[in-house]
Amino acid sequence: MKNTRQLPLLLLLVAFTTMSFANPFAKPSEPNGILSLNTPHTSQDIFPVSLYEIDGKNIVSRSNAVWLKPGKHRLKMRANVDLSYRSHALLTRNKSLNKNNRILDITVEDGKTYYIGYDTSNNNPNLWKPVIWKVK
Repeated sequence: MKNTRQLPLLLLLVAFTTMSFANPFAKPSEPNGILSLNTPHTSQDIFPVSLYEIDGKNIVSRSNAVWLKPGKHRLKMRANVDLSYRSHALLTRNKSLNKNNRILDITVEDGKTYYIGYDTSNNNPNLWKPVIWKVK
C-alpha cells in the first residue's frame, strides 16, 4: 500500500524532469523551422554567427544550420565578424563586444527558414547585434 501512494509522486517527478530538460531540436521529419547561421550578407554588413545556447541550455556550438521545434526560443551566439570589412571598427572596437548584444529571441514557425547573422552596419560596435535578416 505504501508504494501505491508514492507512484503519483514519482510520475509527477518524471514528468517535471522531462519538461525541464525538453529538447528544442527537431528532426527534419518533425515539424520544424531551420536556422541558417553561416550565410553572410557582407554587402549589408551582416556576418555569420555560432550558436552556443538555446533556451538557457548550453549546446555543442553550431555554426551551420539548426532544426528547431516551432515555438519561442532564446538564442545566445557568438559573432564571426571579419573586421577587414569593417576597418573603422579596428580603432573603436570594444573588447567586450561578444559579451554584449549576443541574445536573439525568436518565434520559430513550421516550414520556415530563418537566416540569422550579426549586423555590424552601425558605426558604433557596441550597437552591433544578432538579427534575422531573411525569412523564407
